[in-house]
Amino acid sequence: MPIRALIADDSPFVCRLLAGYLRAAGDVEVVGTAHSGERAVELNDELAPDVVTLDLDMPGMGGLAALELMMRRRPVPVVLLSGSSRTSAALTMRALALGAVDFVRKYTPGKDTDPAALRERLVGLVRLAAGVKVIRDQSSRPKGRSGTIPAPTAATARLGVVVVGASTGGPAALRELLGGLTADFPAAVVVVQHMPDVFTKALAEQLDRHTPLAVAEAATGDRLRAGTVLVAPGNRHLEILADGRVEVRDGPKVGGHRPSVDVTMDSAVAVYGRRACGVLLTGMGSDGAGGLLRIREVGGRTFAQDAATCAVFGMPRRAIEMGAAEVVDTPRGIAVRLLELARTAHRSEPSW
Repeated sequence: MPIRALIADDSPFVCRLLAGYLRAAGDVEVVGTAHSGERAVELNDELAPDVVTLDLDMPGMGGLAALELMMRRRPVPVVLLSGSSRTSAALTMRALALGAVDFVRKYTPGKDTDPAALRERLVGLVRLAAGVKVIRDQSSRPKGRSGTIPAPTAATARLGVVVVGASTGGPAALRELLGGLTADFPAAVVVVQHMPDVFTKALAEQLDRHTPLAVAEAATGDRLRAGTVLVAPGNRHLEILADGRVEVRDGPKVGGHRPSVDVTMDSAVAVYGRRACGVLLTGMGSDGAGGLLRIREVGGRTFAQDAATCAVFGMPRRAIEMGAAEVVDTPRGIAVRLLELARTAHRSEPSW
């Protein structure tokens, strides 16, 4: 059966354009169009589509409020259409936290988007979204401490760095994971999320507001510090250097990705050895699976998100199949494991 899609955009021209892209795919049926947030909610109830494409900038209640109402009344996989401005990026991060699957950047003349790329990504995400679980973020509490752990000591120093990789569904999983840690977590954290530039800065700002840790987008020369999180900038690789600083750089995509989780995890192995930890969260493909395996091979701790809580069980599944994941758990469960590891680092093995 074809995928039944609802298109929500205030521009009739854009609706026709997107409908043409989806119909041409051959396996997608456009069951309706909406030009306001209210109408999108109504048609989601009436038509029961498999997927909704949603422009966040719409009249009436707006796309964000419409998304929140849809998730309460009839949860549905949503693919967002987003602009490329910082304001649009921040709005997109909020929508992803509400349960949207992923986003497509609108075509903007003069920007690095083109109609062919938009069409390919839109069709690909609609197909992907039709098969994913709608998982809403549950970690929206404000910044604060969720408990205490010992301050960094020689005993806990074996937790040098935790590298976290994520793709589709990652922003919500990251908030769940980082929200379960504490402000005095005795290791540095590096996040590699598959996401374009501008959007990674908005992601870092959101995580900084809603998790106990200090979070910032990484820049070359930034030093890894316990209790802080550096987010790899979109379209740049992040490598950890021998002096404990990071370098963000251009370069060819690795496994189709820039930033690449594998690149960052491999650099963590080179610098920290068994003091490196790796976490692989929800996402499509296999980026990070090899890096996670190399962390485990040198004696570092490795974690993968479980199938039940993944929006897309791709990257973690590949890691599990390769034997790279020592522990499989929910994002919050992984946070608990990391805290336990910090508490028991002076022992030869953690209690779990």
